[in-house]
Amino acid sequence: MKFCHINHDKTRLLIFFCGFYTDENCFAEFDNNTSDILFIYDYSNLDFEEISYFDFSPYVEINLIAYSYGVFAANEAKDYLPPVDKSIAISGTIYPIDENFGIKPKIFDLMLYAFSENTIKNFKEKMELNSGGFINNAKREVENLKNELNNIKNYVQNNTIRKKLEFDSVIITKKDRIIPYGAQNLFWENHKNKIELNTGHFPFFEFNNFDEILEV
Repeated sequence: MKFCHINHDKTRLLIFFCGFYTDENCFAEFDNNTSDILFIYDYSNLDFEEISYFDFSPYVEINLIAYSYGVFAANEAKDYLPPVDKSIAISGTIYPIDENFGIKPKIFDLMLYAFSENTIKNFKEKMELNSGGFINNAKREVENLKNELNNIKNYVQNNTIRKKLEFDSVIITKKDRIIPYGAQNLFWENHKNKIELNTGHFPFFEFNNFDEILEV
């Protein structure tokens, strides 16, 4: 995994787990300087213990937002995270590849088998609804992205995924063309604070900034 620490000299920290392909550049619009931010992205390495090397001690309030495949990563990283004041899952579940609760294995394998620049082009087109073009700001390379998907697949095949992180709120996206709405809705169907938005996979423009998301 990779880390990007945005330092605004605050005593609040937002831990933000990005989704596949995305990095901190995709979310600059929503940083209103009220928290420091630790962006976590690039799951071509899933050594979650690396998170514990970050110094969380200066912060009196820590919140967490997990987006898309970042929901899976945050759940698996639970043992290495500090206590958080509020956690929100957006457009994802803890199962990145799953017949019922994630991207179906056959679709994932087809994408991985034929992975190329054109795959990324198609992915960005599916993300484009409501994304404001911010998906294009990511600084990622094709080979690295293929490694990311391969590593996620290997992790899923070799680990039993269980619910570890109890998210305070979840946001599911009804026009999602990446992680199907049906899969999100089924996984979170009994969650006490579930918000449904009539958007695509990138719902952030329904809010002005990260603080508004944390208020849901």
